[in-house]
Parts: sequence; structure tokens; C-alpha cells
Amino acid sequence: MNVLSIQSAVAYGHVGNAAAVFPLNCLGHEVWPIDTVRFSNHPGHGGFRGAVTPPAEIAALVDGLRALDALGRADALLSGYLGDPDTASVVAAAADDIKRANPAACYLCDPVMGDAGRLFVKPEVPARLRAELVPRADIVTPNLFELGLLTDSAPTDLASAGAAARGLLRRGPRLVVVTGLTGADTPAAAIDTLVVTVERSWRVRAPRLARRFDGAGDCFAALLLGRLLNGDAPPRAVARAVSSLQPILEATGEARDLALIAARAAITKPPTIYKAERL
Repeated sequence: MNVLSIQSAVAYGHVGNAAAVFPLNCLGHEVWPIDTVRFSNHPGHGGFRGAVTPPAEIAALVDGLRALDALGRADALLSGYLGDPDTASVVAAAADDIKRANPAACYLCDPVMGDAGRLFVKPEVPARLRAELVPRADIVTPNLFELGLLTDSAPTDLASAGAAARGLLRRGPRLVVVTGLTGADTPAAAIDTLVVTVERSWRVRAPRLARRFDGAGDCFAALLLGRLLNGDAPPRAVARAVSSLQPILEATGEARDLALIAARAAITKPPTIYKAERL
């Protein structure tokens, strides 16, 4: 299937489109990447070169696809990091065009804003995500901190995250997947991913690795979307995405950037399958 992916990009390493295009390709999908920023590397290296892509330039690229009638042939839209708040309106317009041409098309919004209490986007971005992108999205994949920003709440564990996710479902999405859950109802050696639909919820539990990984959320969102486009039901798609991401993280070890290529076999054939447990 065809996926328009609008998010960040780096020349060196794997975050944003540099973490999403390859997994989607491996899962059998064409990807049309548009980069919201173009950096030499992830800023976590201590420095970088490059710039935020002006929203007008992103809009021009989308217009070029529109002129080719490519938006009419898109099966999915994936959005992630927005370097400029006004890019939200460009993404929203693309989502509307794609849905108008193909009502069955899927929009996955990865609301990249921050983690562990720290915001790393411009302060106007959360409001634009809430107002323009989340209501249009079919799937939203926040971490716990981002879920709080989207719902004006402070979830801390599975129970409170589930309540917040159900509130988010009332704003338009049909599936909310909360990543990186730890807390009182998750063992210290584990990390949970919460899957919430209007009807029910599940969790996928995997071993917790003792560090944070840049690009893990971007890679996970792509793995999830790829599995959904291949026909997996939400709990199975999330379980498979977690199962593919885990060996990539393990192979990364203490390195700065994801071992996405070295662990590429896990994208299609994860060695261990973590199960989705009904809650």
C-alpha cells in the first residue's frame, strides 16, 4: 500500500522518516516521505546541522503529490515530529484530501512532543495537535507524557492511562496505543504498551531495557502502521510491532542510534512474540 509520511529526518542515524521508511518498506509498503526537519543527526549527539523545513515548502511538496493525483492513491498517512506549529495545518489538509479520495485510508498520528516530563517541541505544538490532528486521526500513539498533554491529565500507570485514552477516543480516533508504560501495575523489569479501542483494551508486556532510545517511538509507529495495513487486528498489530522493536533495541545496546539495519530480520520475523493480554 502507499503511505505518505510527514515527519523529521536525519542523514545519520534513525529517527523520524529515517526510522520509519525502512520498516514500512520491509513490510511491503511504498512510502512517500516529506521531511518536517532535515538535520545531520539527532540533537542528542550534542550538536547538529540543518534546519526546520518551512511549512510553505512542505505544503508545496504536498501540492506536487496532489498534482500527480498521488494523494488520491494514498492508503495511509503517518505524521510525527513537527518542527513548526504551522505544519499541523499542512498535515491536516493532506489528511482531508486523502480521506476525501479514499474514505478507507488510515491516518496514524504519532504526537511527538516530549517524554519523561520534558517538552522538546515548540510550546504551540501541543495545542495544534489537539485541535487539528488528533480529531482527524484514526490511530494515535502517545507515550505517557504526551497522553497527558493531549488530555490535560497526568496518567501514571495502566489504569489512569486507560482512562485518559478512552477520553481521547471521544475526540475522534478509533484506536489509542500508549507506549512506554511503567508504574505501580507494571513489574520493574517490564514495560507495557496499552491498546485501547472503544470496546476493549489490551496490554503487551515486554522486558524493560535500562535506557532511553532515540527513534524508538518513530520506528514503533511505522511497524504498527505496516502491520495494520497488512490486515492485522489492533491487538495483534501492536503485539507484532512490540515484538519487532524489542530485538532492534536489544541490538542497539549502548549505541546512540538504533541498530535498524543490523536487526532488520526482526521487522518481518521477530524471534519472540509478545502477546496482547485482554484487560
